[in-house]
Amino acid sequence: MRNLKWTAGAAAICASVGLFANSATAANAATLSDCLHSAREVRTAIESNQGSAKLDDAQRQQRYGLEFCNRGFYQQGTAHYAEALRILGASDKS
Repeated sequence: MRNLKWTAGAAAICASVGLFANSATAANAATLSDCLHSAREVRTAIESNQGSAKLDDAQRQQRYGLEFCNRGFYQQGTAHYAEALRILGASDKS
C-alpha cells in the first residue's frame, strides 16, 4: 500500500512536469527560421533608416534579438526584432 501511494505521487509529479514542459514548448513556437527571417528584415530596415533619430534604439533591439536567437530563445528573439521594426516604423509583414 505504501509503495502504491509513493508510485501514484511520483506519477502525478511526472505528469505535472510533462504538462509544464509541453506548455513551455508551445509558448516558444518561433523557430530558428523565424529568427533568420526577422534578422534579415531588421538589417534591411536599419540600412534604409540610417538617418533615423531612433536608430540606436532599433540597433539595441537588434542585438537583443540576435542574443536571444543565438541562445535558442526564438520567441523572445523575434519579439525584439519586431520591436526594432516598430521603432523604425517598418512593417514586420512581408
